[in-house]
Amino acid sequence: MPSFLKNPKVIVGAIVVLWVAYVISNNLEKSVDFRLLPFNILTLQLRVSAVVVASALFGALATIVVQFLWRRRSRNAVSSAPVPSSSTAQ
Repeated sequence: MPSFLKNPKVIVGAIVVLWVAYVISNNLEKSVDFRLLPFNILTLQLRVSAVVVASALFGALATIVVQFLWRRRSRNAVSSAPVPSSSTAQ
């Protein structure tokens, strides 16, 4: 057995991927009703697989954006330190 298969990250990642595949495959034809306005004025009907995929995409994109903003903020905090000026001006 290769050593990377013994890594807990690989094991947990494989379990998550298998679970997501199971959820999507068992719910391909089922649909969910979203009631956007009261009294059934406006309802949106989506398949469960579409909701799962959209949630995964949103989570991935939100994570990337937050990491980008966090890194940009930390770079600006480091570069905003005052630069010592020399007093040689006459």
